[in-house]
Amino acid sequence: MNNAALRHVFLFIAAVLLTSMVFFAGCTGTSQATGKLDGFDDFVTLKMTEYEVPGAVVGIVENDTVVYLKGFGVRELGKPGKVDPDTRFQIASVSKYVTAGAAGSLVDEGKLDWDTPVVTYLPGFALKDTYAGEHATLRDLLAHRTGFRHFDGDLLGRLGYSNSDMLERMRYLQPGTSFREKYTYSNAGFFIAGEAAAGVDNRSWEEVTDARIIRPLNMTRSGAHPETLYLDDNHVAGHAGKGGDMHVIPLEEAGFPAAGQVISTGRDMTQWLRMMLNNGSVDGTQVLKPETVKQIHAASLVAGPGGPLSDPNAAVGLGCDSYNFLDERVIEKNGALDGVRAIVILIPGTKSGLVVIANKQLTVFPEAVRDEFLERYIGKSGVDLQARERFNQAGWNSLIKSVNQPADAGPATISPSAIAGMYRSDLYGTMQIHEGTDAGNMTIGLGPVQYPGTLTHVTNNTWYLSFPNPDDQVGYLNFAAGPPGPVTGFDSEEFGPFTRV
Repeated sequence: MNNAALRHVFLFIAAVLLTSMVFFAGCTGTSQATGKLDGFDDFVTLKMTEYEVPGAVVGIVENDTVVYLKGFGVRELGKPGKVDPDTRFQIASVSKYVTAGAAGSLVDEGKLDWDTPVVTYLPGFALKDTYAGEHATLRDLLAHRTGFRHFDGDLLGRLGYSNSDMLERMRYLQPGTSFREKYTYSNAGFFIAGEAAAGVDNRSWEEVTDARIIRPLNMTRSGAHPETLYLDDNHVAGHAGKGGDMHVIPLEEAGFPAAGQVISTGRDMTQWLRMMLNNGSVDGTQVLKPETVKQIHAASLVAGPGGPLSDPNAAVGLGCDSYNFLDERVIEKNGALDGVRAIVILIPGTKSGLVVIANKQLTVFPEAVRDEFLERYIGKSGVDLQARERFNQAGWNSLIKSVNQPADAGPATISPSAIAGMYRSDLYGTMQIHEGTDAGNMTIGLGPVQYPGTLTHVTNNTWYLSFPNPDDQVGYLNFAAGPPGPVTGFDSEEFGPFTRV
């Protein structure tokens, strides 16, 4: 998916003194005079220090005008390049909002329909839940109401399968809830929707998105292909760490392209904000029909408490969410990949919007800026929202998963040498388990590219599978042996059953 830097006042002050020269060295961009934004630069830089964010870009749109657009800090720690309004970032799951827009342009042309079963556009498509496979629509997929388990199947995008292979394997995803029962966040659902859009437009999801959204909006430094990030040197590096231990990490590519692959900048994303706030039109170009924008933002499913004031009736739209803040409805989409965070906000009632993109993962910095924006553009909430965000930071920190080693752990009765070998599942394909040189660990290679992971012994014949990327699925594998002794396979709540090959 709470603030280590504030656990001790001394550490916080030290962080300010040590990092201010790095974080505040770059503040590039422009703003128009407005009382709402008095002191906003200072707020942003303060929060960057508090949450140890090396670089960020912030843009605000009001009444179809960009009133604030600035880069802060550096693109990469230890290097002088500053973030500016045209610095390229991954926007992570904010891509889902853009994917909904690309699909919407096809709805406008009658090539797609929000409420027609997607099997109409993808012959042969099927899901484990037969009824869901026959009836799931674009609206179901884009509103996370198809019944998939949270984030299930995300690893498929790292294993070397083609899009057609991954689409075929969707039928092996285990449902977590009944069809249309409740909200369960699914990147796989967006992958399926992206493939439907690609199929009816006879080109890849990347080409559909570039042609139907990126170019019509004149987002000249944006693109749906991952290599867009590296077209020149003005792009960010990813960062992680806390408590003064900040370091550069490799940026990860989204496993499912339509769910998180778009590259953009602060300036380009203000074009998206303007279009969505102006009923699909920007600079005289009608990119989406007003009814399509309305459908994207409409509540397709009540998701439960959401937004900074925990609106009990917060809802899921198509690639975005909505909630009430005081007396205004707010549209929001946030995103995270290993090394970056992003958020976009629309307040249709005030014709204003916000974009924040930062080059650090596991931080509530974007939400902290969002809260300040909402209070400046809607009104004071009467709640200390920044204190809430500091509390929420602990939740982000908890996403760094580690093995749960029981105090009464028992010894394994199946040796690593007996476990080593080849296994197979319908969903993931082959897993090669290697005995390894460390008595406490084994290594694995998963799928066609032998994506590497580590097995750590937990207790008895249960091993913990993890991967270097902290966003990847982790889980517990329970090995079983047949009566004569050979290992027959393993079962896992997270990964499903694998049989010995």
